[in-house]
Amino acid sequence: TEPTCFLDMARDAGDERSSEEGELEEGLDDLWAEVEEQDKQRRLQAYLEHQAMTARTQEGALDVTVRAMAGDLMAELTVNGRCTAGQLSSELSKLVVPLPQTEYRLAVGTKALEPTDQLCDHVRNGEELTALVVASWAGGFHCAAVAGRAVTLCLRVDRRAQVHVEQKVGGVTFNRSGEGTWEELEPGAGGRLHVILDQQIGAIGEFVVRHRLEMEQLECGDLRVVKGEVNGGGTLDRNMMFGSTGDLFERF
Repeated sequence: TEPTCFLDMARDAGDERSSEEGELEEGLDDLWAEVEEQDKQRRLQAYLEHQAMTARTQEGALDVTVRAMAGDLMAELTVNGRCTAGQLSSELSKLVVPLPQTEYRLAVGTKALEPTDQLCDHVRNGEELTALVVASWAGGFHCAAVAGRAVTLCLRVDRRAQVHVEQKVGGVTFNRSGEGTWEELEPGAGGRLHVILDQQIGAIGEFVVRHRLEMEQLECGDLRVVKGEVNGGGTLDRNMMFGSTGDLFERF
């Protein structure tokens, strides 16, 4: 009986080893499956990030960091590469409000960008910009040079311009408006700027009258019209002009 007993014991030990080996193999299989699943998730995440980056690149998106002259972080933004430096400065002003009558002028390295420069032409993805604080012509101005007529002119940091005219004739109020752009001709106090404003006329705006204003800045920050034209030199009744020679636009 002893040989039989030893055989049974050996058989039981073999069965236990087989069971342990089977459990070990199952554990290894589960571990390997988990590793494969994690690797698959990592590859999927990398693919999605790559696709997102490709899509952003195709859309012209840029990741930029903006710092002050002292090196302080002002903003980390994702912007459309086709937007201008002036538009980015305008958005930056909403996040970090500058002092009155000043604006941010952006620079890449030692090169200052013009407000009309498109970012994609001068800035690489992930690049750092410096925000310089400079004196600004931008702001709101009001003119009441003609009795019964009030003109409000808005010069934006992104170099867009808007004007609204409210005129009363015989107790009836008429409203006119125009949009366009502006640029500095001579910077600083006593300098000059050029404003172009398009006014749509007609029921569906089928006609456009272009107003050109050349203005000088006074020491107090107000603007005075030194030249006003319509459609490159045409004549128009002064009451219909957005601004005429000598009109004073007071900053508000």
